[in-house]
Amino acid sequence: MKKDLTNVDIYAIVEELQGEIVNGLLDKAFLLDSQGGKELILKVHVPDEGAKEIAIGVGSYKYITLTEYNREKPKNPPSFAMLLRKYLKNRRIVNVEQHNFDRIVKITFQWKESIYKLIVELFGEGNVILLDKEDRIILPLKMERWSSREIISKRVYKYPPQRDLTPFNLEHSYGIFRSKFQEERYRGIECVRVISRIFGLAGIYAEEICYIAGVDKKTVNPSEEEIEKLYRGCIEFFNKLFQDRKPHIVLKDGEYVDLSPVELIKYRDFEKKYYERFNNAVDDYFSCYISKRIGEEVESKIQKMIKRQERILESQIETLEKYEKMAQENQIKGDLIYANFNIVDEILKALREARERIDWEDIKRIIKENRDNPLLSRITSIREKSGEVVLRLSAEYGEEVLERDITLDIRKNAFENAEEYYSKSKKFKGKMEGVKKAIEISREKLERLKREEGEQELMKDREKKAPVKKKRKKRKWYEKFKWTVIEGYLILAGKDATTNEILIKKYTDSRDIVLHTQMEGAPFTVIKMDRDIEELEGGKRERLLMETAKFAASHSKAWKLGLGSTDVYWVRPEQISKTAESGEYLKKGAFMVRGRRNFIRGVPLGLGIGILEYEGEKKLTTAPPGSVKNFEKYVMLKPAKRKKGELIKELKGIFKDYHIDDEDVLRVLPPGESDIVRK
Repeated sequence: MKKDLTNVDIYAIVEELQGEIVNGLLDKAFLLDSQGGKELILKVHVPDEGAKEIAIGVGSYKYITLTEYNREKPKNPPSFAMLLRKYLKNRRIVNVEQHNFDRIVKITFQWKESIYKLIVELFGEGNVILLDKEDRIILPLKMERWSSREIISKRVYKYPPQRDLTPFNLEHSYGIFRSKFQEERYRGIECVRVISRIFGLAGIYAEEICYIAGVDKKTVNPSEEEIEKLYRGCIEFFNKLFQDRKPHIVLKDGEYVDLSPVELIKYRDFEKKYYERFNNAVDDYFSCYISKRIGEEVESKIQKMIKRQERILESQIETLEKYEKMAQENQIKGDLIYANFNIVDEILKALREARERIDWEDIKRIIKENRDNPLLSRITSIREKSGEVVLRLSAEYGEEVLERDITLDIRKNAFENAEEYYSKSKKFKGKMEGVKKAIEISREKLERLKREEGEQELMKDREKKAPVKKKRKKRKWYEKFKWTVIEGYLILAGKDATTNEILIKKYTDSRDIVLHTQMEGAPFTVIKMDRDIEELEGGKRERLLMETAKFAASHSKAWKLGLGSTDVYWVRPEQISKTAESGEYLKKGAFMVRGRRNFIRGVPLGLGIGILEYEGEKKLTTAPPGSVKNFEKYVMLKPAKRKKGELIKELKGIFKDYHIDDEDVLRVLPPGESDIVRK
C-alpha cells in the first residue's frame, strides 16, 4: 500500500492545482492531528468558484491534494496554523510548482509587493515551511537539521541537492544518461535501482520503465544496447505522464493498494477505479486510509474504555468492602461500650474529676503505678492534646469474645461515646448503599461496552472523526456561466476569460444576440434566441435588450467601481472574431468586434438576487430590477464595501428554505463587493 506521493504523482497533482487554485485567496488554515502525523488544511476562496480546501499530509502518510472530504476542525488552532493565517490570510495564490521534479511543492502567495512562499516537503517525515520573499524561513512546522542544510527560523531555506537529469531535459541528454551507468557507484547494481536513483523515482515507476524498455529489471552493468532501450523507455514513460494520463486507484480484493496518474503494466490485470482528475483519486485514496486509521484508533479507544471501566468497578468493590468493614467495626465499638457501660462511665468520670485537681502528667503517673487496679488497667493511653482516652474493652459477641482498643472523648459520657460510634456505623452503611448502586451501574456499563454498545460507540466516533465526503450539487450546463431569464429567454454571461471563450465559441448560435460594455473587464453576455430578434414585438424586443444590457453592465467592472450607469452595445455572432488585426494580439477571453455596434447609452446598473424556477428546478440567480420581480423570492443588491463572507451568510439566512450554500451564492454575485438594499 502506497503511503507517500512520489515525484511522478506530485507532478500530476501540481499541474491540476495550478489550474484549480491559482488566483484563490487564503481564508483559513487548520492543523489537525491525523493519520499518525499532521494534516494541514488550507481553505481557499477561488473567484467565481467558491471555497476549496487543500489537504497536506505529513507523518505516516504524505500527500497534497484538493479534498472534498469534511474534517473535524479544532476550535482552537495550533500556533503554526495561526501564524499561517497571520501572514497569508487574503493573500492571492499566484503560482503552484514542483521543484526540480522532486517531492517538493512550492505555493507562492502575493498581495501588492508582499510575497510569501509555502514549501511542502513530502519526503522523510514531511514538513511545511513558510518563507518570506527572500527565502528566509519564518517558521517551519518542525525544525530539522542535516549535514547539508537546516530547517530553522531566520535561516535561508536551501533545497536538497539537485539532480542533473530530469524528465524535462532528458530528450537531449542521452550522453548524461549513459554516463550514469558507467559511474563506479552503480557498478553491480540492478538497472531498476539505477533508474530509480537517477530520477528519484519510486520502485513501481522504475520497474515500469524496465517493462517498457524490454530489459530485465535485475540486469546489472547493462550493455550499450540495453542502456539505449532504457533511455527510450524513460522517454516513453515520461511522455505518457505528460500527455496520456489516466488517473486511477488500483484495487485488490476490493481494497485500495496503489494509485497512479498513468496506466502501469504491473497492474494490467488488477481491478481499477478511474477518475477524471488525479486530485480526486489522491483525495479518495488517502481519505480512505485515514478513515481506517481512525477506526483502528477508535477500536483501541474502546478497549481502553473497557479496561478503565474494569478499574473503576474494581475500585468501587474495594471501597464497598472498606465501608462494610468500617460500619461493622464502629458497630462493634458502640456495642462494647454498652457492654461495659458502667466501667466506661466510671473511668470517664474519674478522669474528668482528676483533671480538675492535677495535670495530665500526674494522672499518667498514677495510672502507671496502679496497673493492678481493675479500672485503671483498662486504660492503654491518654491523648491529652485531643482530650481522648483509649480503653481496652471486651465482651461476648455472639459466639465469640471480642476485644478492642476504643478511643473515647473524655468530655462525653459513655452513652454519648457509644452514640458517636453508632452514628459513624450508620454513615458508612449509607455510603455502602450509594456504592452498591454505583457498582450496579458500572457493571451494566461494562457489559454494554463488551457487547453491542461498544460497536455503536465505535460507529458514532468513526462518523464524527473520519473524513466525510462533501455532497457536490449537480449543476446544469448553463450554471458554469452567470445566467438569468429575461422575457422568457435564457441569458448567459462569462465569469472570466476562460468562460468568455467557451461561451462565444461553443454556446453562441447564429440567431443569438451578444452584448458587451464599452469598458474592459466586462463579460460577453448572450441572449439565447429561438428566432431573429426583429421578429419580436417592438415592446418586448426593447424590454429584452434593455434588461439584458442592465444584466451585462451589473456583472461588469462598472459594478466593482460603483458606477451608476455605463454604455452597452449589442452585435450579431458573425461580427465577433478571434482573428486580431495585423500586428495585434488578442489575449484569452478577448475577441475582435467588426461592423456596426448597436449602442444602448447610459444603461443604469441594478441587480436583484433571488429564487427563479427554471426547467422545473428552483435555483438562486440574479436579474435586473424589471425581471427579478418575477422571482419567487428576492432582495435587491447595491455596490458597497461589505465583507463578502458576511453578505453570503445573510443571503443564506434569507434563502434558507431553498437549501442554499456558500458556493450557490458566490457563483452568482456580481464582481467586487455588494450589500443588500435596506428599505
